[in-house]
Amino acid sequence: MKTGKKIQWMIIAFIILCLGGYLGIVFYYMGGFSLGTWINGIYCTGKSVAEVNEELLSGVPEPELTVVYPVSDGIGQAETERKNSHFVLDGQMVQLDYTKSLQQLLQKQRPILWMRNLFLQAGGYELEPEVILTEEGKARFREAFLADQEVQAEIKRDACIRLEKDEEEGIILYDGKKNRLDTEKALSECLGAIEEGKKEIVLSENCYFDEEINAGEKEQQALYQELQEFLNFVVTYDMGAEQVRFDQKALLNMLAMEEGKEFAFLRNEEDVFYWDEEKIKVVIDTLADTYDTYGKPREFTMNGGGTITLEKGNYGTQLDRKMEVKWLTEALAERRSETHTPSYLKEAYARGENDIRDTYVEINMTKQKLWFYVNGETEIETPIVTGNMMRHRGTPEGVYFVYGKQKNRILRGPGYASHVNYWMPVKGGVGMHDALWRDEFGGEIYKKEGSHGCINLPLEAAKELYDMIEIGVPVVMYYEEEEG
Repeated sequence: MKTGKKIQWMIIAFIILCLGGYLGIVFYYMGGFSLGTWINGIYCTGKSVAEVNEELLSGVPEPELTVVYPVSDGIGQAETERKNSHFVLDGQMVQLDYTKSLQQLLQKQRPILWMRNLFLQAGGYELEPEVILTEEGKARFREAFLADQEVQAEIKRDACIRLEKDEEEGIILYDGKKNRLDTEKALSECLGAIEEGKKEIVLSENCYFDEEINAGEKEQQALYQELQEFLNFVVTYDMGAEQVRFDQKALLNMLAMEEGKEFAFLRNEEDVFYWDEEKIKVVIDTLADTYDTYGKPREFTMNGGGTITLEKGNYGTQLDRKMEVKWLTEALAERRSETHTPSYLKEAYARGENDIRDTYVEINMTKQKLWFYVNGETEIETPIVTGNMMRHRGTPEGVYFVYGKQKNRILRGPGYASHVNYWMPVKGGVGMHDALWRDEFGGEIYKKEGSHGCINLPLEAAKELYDMIEIGVPVVMYYEEEEG
């Protein structure tokens, strides 16, 4: 019996001890946060609201507010990407305070229930500070907001409607009266967002207004719409490798205008815009100057590298300017959307700024070599013999073309008549052909025992070239400057 009572007293003593310890912890943390309390990553057990508030504020960066402007850019009333403005809300604008949220948390904890709190606060607490915006803070934000507006395109653009020329579009309608920002309403929404602790605000439609349009601006709108409809077609010139588009920008520049006045377009008796003949001629002249290659010097990249300038030759493209002025004048009058292949006085095998392209014959008279390329691939490579240099019968340099093909031709000249199996003339009586009377080709044969000016090929090479080449294919012939 004595042993049983002893155990009972020990149990009672243990309970009293545990209860005392539990109550001791209750009284110890009575003025602060419960055991095991973590707030925003800070250990707060036993600390007062004021202490925690001060510690939390020391690690909080100054808040920021992003104001998003979903505005029009005023160009053709088209929507653009939103513009953002960032404001750092420093201590002169707002005051941050965790006191209210800390007090609420402390009341929920109840010191007597500290053990329960250990399980409820697993992972800690995350609190947001209260943003206090004083009248002085409002005034300072207003000052910063209005200063920012000075650099916003929405504020800086003119409050008007007018036509403008544009590098890409040709003509645009600048509408500075649409979606004007009401700074007072915008400021009010920003201040409200700050007080609510928001980090970003998209200004509502209530912050925008459209200004009234005057009579002159209505005329500008009407003219813009009329031009849009009148110039709603595209003329495309097919120049071979390149396509030249006459869209609104180019068409606008061909309209007849009152000299010295922008957008003062002239009209015919039917009150319709009409085209300026002189401007059409300038357009065709520019097109021809850009794409005509006949008679112009050419930069040519030689086999093996290096470039050479060739100024002579009969190969190239030459636009029929008179015919094209006539055609373009008619196309503009009818406002036709059309892709047009122009008329030529001379038309090359290939068209474009580079009309040699990748199918041509290359003849290096210095190296006495001939190459024939088809679509950029070398199909024939052969030694040759060109004009006799000692007798001043050198093969002419320049860019020429195959203007005929004939088999079994007798070539005649002063004191000779030679039969050839394959004849491909490129300039007058100068052409490419076989030469059965020669046993060797290449080297320096041409200097003393060369031809009368033609390009002599071995029989098999001449036959292969004759079978593959088409009339019109360019033939590039040159002497390469020798080193030393």
